[in-house]
Amino acid sequence: MIFFFGVPLFILIVLYASFERSILLAFFVCIIQFIAVREASALFGAKGIHVDRAYLTILSILASVVVYLAPLLSGIFPLQPSSLEILLATGVTGSLAVLAPYAFARRDDFEALLHTMAASLFVFLYCGVLGSFLVYITSCFGQQIAPVFAFTLMSFGNDSMAWLSGVTLGRRRGLVAVSPAKSLAGFIGGFLGSIAAGIIAYVLFPGSAFGSLAAILVVSAIMGVTVITGDLFESAMKRSAGVKDSSSIVPGRGGVLDSFDSLLFSAPVFVLLSALMGFFPPLM
Repeated sequence: MIFFFGVPLFILIVLYASFERSILLAFFVCIIQFIAVREASALFGAKGIHVDRAYLTILSILASVVVYLAPLLSGIFPLQPSSLEILLATGVTGSLAVLAPYAFARRDDFEALLHTMAASLFVFLYCGVLGSFLVYITSCFGQQIAPVFAFTLMSFGNDSMAWLSGVTLGRRRGLVAVSPAKSLAGFIGGFLGSIAAGIIAYVLFPGSAFGSLAAILVVSAIMGVTVITGDLFESAMKRSAGVKDSSSIVPGRGGVLDSFDSLLFSAPVFVLLSALMGFFPPLM
């Protein structure tokens, strides 16, 4: 279903429905955030830690909305901050908004307060702030198509090659306790998949200010490690919660976090590396 319907639909949207700075993709990210907050909150709930899911959902989606509007909001401020600066400011402000209500906690809540504060802040950072970097990729680069496809290639190229290598060549498993089914061949294949994706992006998008091939290879190598780490991190969360999948909303895949965990980790790395290397000049 994903290969025959999801991938072509994604390509068509990026190529032919990127009006209003890819507002459809930004809206899709907000849907992901909505479900992701529910799933992450449920993982903590399995450990007896309960957070204000509605409040965290509002803050998470609001962070993405602000990031989408960042190129427009920049003109309001005297120094006209960049979209990336607005994103970082939104993350800090949102984090303070998550923690501020606990300053007025009731006496009966004191015993569980530290756990609840930590869980709330984590859910917002994981689903809200990291998710807003996905909106940045879709909407805040000067080039609309190139950064979206480059990021997607490096991320899903890793996942696809990891799966293919693991199925066909995977013999040595159990290297990582949080995901014992993962094999050494899968890890290597996924890493090489990101490298190959970087080369493809270099060839497909010559006007993206990649500079030398070495520069894009460095970025894709770091992305390769990040994508794998993001997948393993979410597996560690599930292991701690004692569940197999974050939910059952995606048939055959589990939950939204099971499908987009690597993107949440790799999106901020992609954005920050692109800013440092001068790839895809932003709108502001």
